[in-house]
Amino acid sequence: MSSTQKETYIDALDPTIFTYIQYGDYADRYPTHTVQVFPQTFYDEMRAASAGLFRIFCKAAQVLQNAPDDFARAMDLPRELLPYLRIPNAFRLPTWLSRFDFVLDEKGHIRMVEINADTPCFIVESFYANGIAAEYHRRRDPNAGTQTQLRDFLTRIHNHLAAPVADLNRQTLTHRPFIFSCFDDYPEDLATTRFLMEEMRKGAPHGDIRFLSFYEMEIDDRGIPLIDNTYASALYRLHPMEILIDERTPTGEPLGALFLDLYKNGTFAMMNPPEAILLQNKSFMALVYALARTEQFLTPAECALVERCLVPSYFEDDFAALMDGTYIRKEIWGREGKNVRLVEKQGDHAKTVHEKQPDNADEIICRPSRAAMYQDFVRQPRFVHTVDSGTIEGCLTLSCFMLFDRPSAVGCRFSPEEIAGTEAYFVPLVISQK
Repeated sequence: MSSTQKETYIDALDPTIFTYIQYGDYADRYPTHTVQVFPQTFYDEMRAASAGLFRIFCKAAQVLQNAPDDFARAMDLPRELLPYLRIPNAFRLPTWLSRFDFVLDEKGHIRMVEINADTPCFIVESFYANGIAAEYHRRRDPNAGTQTQLRDFLTRIHNHLAAPVADLNRQTLTHRPFIFSCFDDYPEDLATTRFLMEEMRKGAPHGDIRFLSFYEMEIDDRGIPLIDNTYASALYRLHPMEILIDERTPTGEPLGALFLDLYKNGTFAMMNPPEAILLQNKSFMALVYALARTEQFLTPAECALVERCLVPSYFEDDFAALMDGTYIRKEIWGREGKNVRLVEKQGDHAKTVHEKQPDNADEIICRPSRAAMYQDFVRQPRFVHTVDSGTIEGCLTLSCFMLFDRPSAVGCRFSPEEIAGTEAYFVPLVISQK
């Protein structure tokens, strides 16, 4: 904190947990000084919508898994991944830890714009920092109790996948290591990974739970070897599956395929499972919207929820038939707002009126996309928040985490632009006072 900055809740955040409060070369710190207020009913609605949409997305995932490979390839799913997307996982869900993202329309209604099903971040902010801010401001925290929910969730995963096995003859326990891994030179990824690891350690103190950088990870025909001559029994990876599948060893071998073959053979379990990529694919929302429009696959209540909460989403091939108007074009494998375009459609022509390029676009690693999807452009209300440099105006992106099929912590980011990217701020959420 500089001598000119007033003390805020930001100064109460543990910098060993929230290690990216000051991010890169940005002049402002990442959290806003101010909080965002909504009534309890608003958070209830967001959680209920997320739970309902999650059930719908699971149904749609089954449709995609049962469809011919040509359909998956038309959605730009990597050919190399297809054999691994129909393997039943330990919890029979396509994703275990996910995050739904919403924006507000001009009437203040939530509209879902994205799901982060494979490697969701924003966890430290929502499960930890939001509570610190609420306590500092003496306001009610909409995330009260969610850190315990997260710990219980991770404990359940550990005990199902990697709990020690009793050796009755030796009267000892055989430990089965659970490994948390990311590329440790990216502060947010490292902080997220270590936060989840520490929560699992608190819930499973009997476990063998370790961190291993992806830079140091090796693989052989028995799995992931560790320094003490043991092998990982389960792996949390903060590394996108669509990127992992194309990676190779220093000798040119297909690392991704080797990795997934061992997973397929049951050598180790993986969180999230590979099929999370089905939901991560941005055109998946177009599939869900199309299924709802048929009124055949989903129940009437589910169709109504899609119509009410999901921003109309379309496959690229259907764009020409859409009505004239303003649309958001998203590359299927885009991340953090990179290459998102605002386009104006007039007849057979579409003109780009704005292209989102985050400040650190060159540092955002994502798979090249062979296709895109489109969504209706949602006009959003503007909000005002205070950051280190002063008061600014912008739009909100609201999030709800899912732990398996249960809604949990909510979160909020604030961006001067309607399309949020890496420049967005973290805004704590509190419950309005009656």
